[in-house]
Amino acid sequence: MAEFQFDDDPGTLNQNRASAAALTICSVLLAIAGAIWALVGAYSLSSMTLPAGGHVLGVATIVVVTLFWWSWAALLWGQARIVIRTEDLRADLHAVLRDSAESAAATGRRGRAEAPQADQQARFLEQLVHLVREQRDIALLSEHERNLRSRGESRALVEQLERDIPVLLREHNWHEARHRVEDARLRFPALSVWDTLAEQVEQARMKYEAQDIERATREVDEMIALGAWDRAANAALEAQHRHPNSEAAAELVRRVSTQRDKATAEERTRLMARAQEFTNQRNWVDALRTVEEVLERFPKSLEARDLRLQLPVLQANAEIQTRQAMEHEIRELVHQKRYTEALRRAQTLIGRYPDSPQAKLLREQLPKLEQKAGVR
Repeated sequence: MAEFQFDDDPGTLNQNRASAAALTICSVLLAIAGAIWALVGAYSLSSMTLPAGGHVLGVATIVVVTLFWWSWAALLWGQARIVIRTEDLRADLHAVLRDSAESAAATGRRGRAEAPQADQQARFLEQLVHLVREQRDIALLSEHERNLRSRGESRALVEQLERDIPVLLREHNWHEARHRVEDARLRFPALSVWDTLAEQVEQARMKYEAQDIERATREVDEMIALGAWDRAANAALEAQHRHPNSEAAAELVRRVSTQRDKATAEERTRLMARAQEFTNQRNWVDALRTVEEVLERFPKSLEARDLRLQLPVLQANAEIQTRQAMEHEIRELVHQKRYTEALRRAQTLIGRYPDSPQAKLLREQLPKLEQKAGVR
């Protein structure tokens, strides 16, 4: 085959394009020659008188020779297509580089910004040229030489992965490790070493997964013991995010959710029982405080919906009880002749409940109380 070269002028019909044209013509001629050989051979075979089994051998010979001609035709045609495609890509690359150079001349800053992209395209072209040359070299080798080359490359790849895979496993980079092994398997599928490496990756991943989930479970249990349900749920979800295919991680998330619902229901039941107990004792102030806690912590519960209907009556009863308690406290302070404190509490009651019966009564007694307190 022709020796390919890649010059720097995409507009010039270089030796690569000439070689591609020659390869295309040769492939067409070989295909035609193979077809003619098949037709001539078939005609000759049909007109000949052969012993038993002779026709079968003749047909087999025609098929083998024809396939040989057509195989070489296909090989040459594919080589020509690769060279032509490479030339087209190189021409496109030169166009991009030319546009980048023109833009850089207009604005130096923009040219500097586009330089990395041009370098990347140049590296891509170099890799493509290398692949074309490697494909050409392989095509020129004999079957024995190809086998030797394949064994050498597979051995080098195995040694490389045996060095790289442990490093990736220490970094917990399971995806990259699996990707490297599968790529190697695609290149050399007959090697059993890929199964060993894949099993090594999976065992390391499973071991790390088990240890990580065990650690997350301990952390979740500690948070549950403290009643930090939000933090426990977040820790479980993070473990599931790190191990999306793990049933243990999914079970941890479900367990946190179930225990949280159970604890929430128990706490809600406890508060409702306390509120009912205070109500039975006619302790309206503490009953109201407990009901307000239920409404704040469990606003969407069925209990909260029922409590909202009873809230106005409960608030009214708690206010009456509070005013009565303040009135009783004022009387006790007066009885103890602590007039200054009694006056202060009376002013507080009047300011907080100005329309109440207690406030009306205290306003009438306020001048006398002020006199005893020494304010007047």
